[in-house]
Amino acid sequence: MSLSLVMPSPYSNVLYIGPDHRNHRGGIGAVLSIYSKNIEPFNFIPTLSYKNKFYELFFFSGALLRLFLQLLTNRRISIVHIHGAKDGSIMRKFVMSFVAKKIFGKKIIFHIHAGAFNECYERGGRFYKYMCRFLVNHSEALVVLSEIWNDFFRQHFRVKRLLVIKNPVEHKQPVCIKAIHQPGIVTFLFLGRIADHKGIFDLVNLITAEQHTLRGKCKFIVGGNHEVDRLLKAIEEGGIGDIVEYVGWVQDAEKDRFFSLCDYFILPTYEEAMPMTILEAFSYGKPVISTPVGSIPEVVKDRQNGYLFTPGDMTTLKKIIFHATLDRAGYEYMKANAMNTAIEFYPESIKTELEKLYAEIV
Repeated sequence: MSLSLVMPSPYSNVLYIGPDHRNHRGGIGAVLSIYSKNIEPFNFIPTLSYKNKFYELFFFSGALLRLFLQLLTNRRISIVHIHGAKDGSIMRKFVMSFVAKKIFGKKIIFHIHAGAFNECYERGGRFYKYMCRFLVNHSEALVVLSEIWNDFFRQHFRVKRLLVIKNPVEHKQPVCIKAIHQPGIVTFLFLGRIADHKGIFDLVNLITAEQHTLRGKCKFIVGGNHEVDRLLKAIEEGGIGDIVEYVGWVQDAEKDRFFSLCDYFILPTYEEAMPMTILEAFSYGKPVISTPVGSIPEVVKDRQNGYLFTPGDMTTLKKIIFHATLDRAGYEYMKANAMNTAIEFYPESIKTELEKLYAEIV
């Protein structure tokens, strides 16, 4: 007679908190979406629904009620893993953390995703700084996306444990699609928030200025939300509607399609932590054109799996774009390297780091 023992899941005692990963509108949601597909059980309470501010108040109230009910009824939960960013996210996560830590005595992991957390902290008011200190100082572990944050957090907070856990990216296979552009045209894809700090308006201005040279050689596909009317106006007034195509907010199968269609992913950003879109581009074998901010230079290696330029340096970006339209041999080399870069971010390796962390702080 044999006796088989079923080992409990290393995640059964963990409760995740963060923005809704279904129909998400940001990088944290994308991370949690991958967690939800690879972690079992995935105990999760969303605190943000990506709808209007009035609705968000009721949504968060419901999240707080769910937290009370979950911690009252599921005695197995001992760790609350909170994913947050800055600004309003800090307020929401402070409340959830306070309840979990002070009322229920749970161990907290604060997982910070913001690219400008330090700037927001330094210019924040007294209560904002208090909330940040509570989240960090009362956590058993602070998870960041890059070692570049080590000095800041150790200088400003009483960190018990500081470690880097990379964002995960899913295995992807290019989708077989029918080309929608003429042969020989190089396609660049931008996906992200339509805002100045993402550099998208710098790019549109550059395309407008160089349109006579770029026309017939390049196509730019832009997907995202926020300042959409401003973007459409800039495209129309610049007379570049035949070069730049706005496709709205894309996700799931539509995102697969555009990543498969493009040649390069472009993100001329001024402020980042570790953009999920860059990791997604690599998973499709697409070279990345971006800037050395946040954790980006740790993964994008200039002329190895993409190109890097200083934020706002449109002279260099223009040279990169023109070079990309001509250097097919270099493109194939960077494409292979991009695919290899993605391997270290696959969920299997990230899960190993999570499981080790949870075991250490139980």
